[in-house]
Amino acid sequence: MAKNAGKKEAAPAPGMRGIRLSDSDRKAGLALLALLALALVAYVFLFAEPQDAPSDMDTFVGHVLSAQSVALFYDVRGASPDAATKVFQCGVDINSGSLFGSKQITTYACDDSGCISASSAANGSSTLTYDTVRKKLRGTPYILLRAGAPSTSFFANHAEIAIDSSFNSTCKLG
Repeated sequence: MAKNAGKKEAAPAPGMRGIRLSDSDRKAGLALLALLALALVAYVFLFAEPQDAPSDMDTFVGHVLSAQSVALFYDVRGASPDAATKVFQCGVDINSGSLFGSKQITTYACDDSGCISASSAANGSSTLTYDTVRKKLRGTPYILLRAGAPSTSFFANHAEIAIDSSFNSTCKLG
């Protein structure tokens, strides 16, 4: 009696040949899928920007006070010259306040031509990408100052302040 007697195989769709994989081909395919899944997890863990949980000003200030270094991150990409001036002045106001105290402050600024760090050894002569700056900020409490409709949002590890050209106040925190 034949080995497969009594077993019916599904017929391939009309016009299609049936594909039969050997056990070793199936195992290799599964190993490849497992490797791709592992690579995706590694990418998300190592390269994806971590999400910072929404919070309040007190939580953010607590992180700033317990940190040894902090950062100011200016984003004036697409901003009018007047709005960009207001964004930079806001950073000066924050820096001159008491929030940062004597902490080491790293400053990044991004405009339409790229980003620089005035606090690096290159002293602003090396252009960075926006994504590179965001990765450098991991684990460092920072304030993002950007052009846009006026708003302030606090997160556990950073604050976001948006300013437009009509802003007529100071940006003091602490």
